Amino acid sequence: MDDATIREKLVRCFSAVFPDLNPDEIESANIENTSGWDSIAHVTVLTLIGEEFGINIDFDRFSGAASFEAFVAQLRESASIH
Repeated sequence: MDDATIREKLVRCFSAVFPDLNPDEIESANIENTSGWDSIAHVTVLTLIGEEFGINIDFDRFSGAASFEAFVAQLRESASIH
C-alpha cells in the first residue's frame, strides 16, 4: 500500500474521531496539540484503523503512537498491509 493511500485512509479515521479538525490539521495532529485526544479517543482511532485497513490491530504495538505521523510510520511498517 502506498503512502498516499495510507494517509488518505488515516485522515478518514482521524476525521471520524476529531471532526473539528480540517485535513491539514489532521496531518499535524498529535496528542499534545489535539483537544480531546485522550485514551478513549486513542482506542477509537485504533479501532477505526483496524476497520479501515482491514487489519487486526496490535494495541500494544500502536500504544505509543502519539501523532498522525507516528500512525503513518506504524502502518508503513505493518506487514499486514503490504
